[in-house]
Amino acid sequence: MITAHGGSFGSGRNTFSFLNNIDVYECDAIEVDVYKHFGIMYISHIPAPFTCYKKIRLREVFKLVKEKGIKINCDLKQHGLVGEVIKLAKSMGMENQLIFTGCVSEKESDIIDCGEAWFNKIIGLKYKTKNVAAIKERIDSYHNPHFAGINLSWRKVNGKFVETCRANNLRLSVFTVDKVEKLLQLVPIVDGNITTNLPLVARSILNKNK
Repeated sequence: MITAHGGSFGSGRNTFSFLNNIDVYECDAIEVDVYKHFGIMYISHIPAPFTCYKKIRLREVFKLVKEKGIKINCDLKQHGLVGEVIKLAKSMGMENQLIFTGCVSEKESDIIDCGEAWFNKIIGLKYKTKNVAAIKERIDSYHNPHFAGINLSWRKVNGKFVETCRANNLRLSVFTVDKVEKLLQLVPIVDGNITTNLPLVARSILNKNK
């Protein structure tokens, strides 16, 4: 899966310019940053409690994504939003297009009943090669089919780590891969998701490696 990072190709993070160019990105999903203040769920890279009413509402983004038929990676910037995001998505009939990263915890297994959850952190286990088997065992212990795998920076990923993850059937979501040489390395071997500001480049590499 290729995810267009918010602001791909200089379109501006969490902007209508970014959202209105979804067709150009040839992506499987888009990424947005989600906050909530005063009862408003909105997209923004930084908290904007006093101007949140001026921001793009998550509901507006969901409507557009549903029409496009792609997925949306909600990078949650606050804890406690998972349930509300799921409720909104279900009310709009696009819960199967949901992806969660950011402030989402394995401890929320009881409320994650749709979409995909990729964990930026597994409690007590650092994302190192020696811990891969234990991480996979922890995720599997919840018996939640919506737990997709782990989400980590490209800086923490090397060939040995990816190989060990594949050997243990642990899927990866890697962000934000913006160097062409790193895309060339990771796109063919990562079993999961690549988030990038260069989705067209990633797509081209993927197609050549099919």
